[in-house]
Amino acid sequence: MQQVTETEVFHACRTLFGSGLQLNRDFLSYLQPAGVRSAYRRKAKTTHPDHFANSATTTRTKQHRLFQDLNQAHQTVLTYLKQRQHFATGNFSRTYSPGTQTRYRRNDPFDRQTRRSSLPARPLQFGLFLYYSGLVPFHAVISAVTWQRRQRPALGEIARRWGWLNESNIQEIINYRNGILKFGERAEQLGFLSPLQVRTLLFHQQSRQQQMGHYFIEQGYFDKATLNQLLLQLAEHNQTYRKGCRGYFYYFHRK
Repeated sequence: MQQVTETEVFHACRTLFGSGLQLNRDFLSYLQPAGVRSAYRRKAKTTHPDHFANSATTTRTKQHRLFQDLNQAHQTVLTYLKQRQHFATGNFSRTYSPGTQTRYRRNDPFDRQTRRSSLPARPLQFGLFLYYSGLVPFHAVISAVTWQRRQRPALGEIARRWGWLNESNIQEIINYRNGILKFGERAEQLGFLSPLQVRTLLFHQQSRQQQMGHYFIEQGYFDKATLNQLLLQLAEHNQTYRKGCRGYFYYFHRK
């Protein structure tokens, strides 16, 4: 069986699910074929070259390349899932076991003893906090991230409006491929933006979108009062484990 590295899988997941999703080994452990197929179909609808048959040659060429990248990413993730199913390799720390899946709705989401035993001992973003707490299925977390991303402006567009980047800079950053780096990380590595500028852009970008908790309220997973209690619990959890996690920025969700 063809072997894929962790870096290849992460890069493929960025292509399939978007750069706004926090990727880690826990994500890979719980990734399922249904979620991969759904993400692929969603991206294929917007990137398929047939939609750009009447566009300029440069646009058709670009979309053809993007669609090729999407297909390659889809194949890479499917290969990883087969690999994970049959055996564990040195590239991955754990394999999927159906018996480890968490129930989606517990009777008491505020049971601290149960919650502490199921949450990873590290800072978490809100969606993963809900997932590990057993309150939402993983596909709902991906849907919530997609819902958020539709609302916020692109990082490069904000930087262009502020005069920090021009069109040529943005295109060079987009074309720069280096593992699983996000746009801001690539811009920083290329020397176009400073770390402070990237953090400022990210903060502004996030301020232009609704908080993820509102998505789960709209979908009926819990009400506003429960959301407020969960946010307090998330803040408590992240405060406990934030030490030793330098280089990661965990924004506490506003109510």
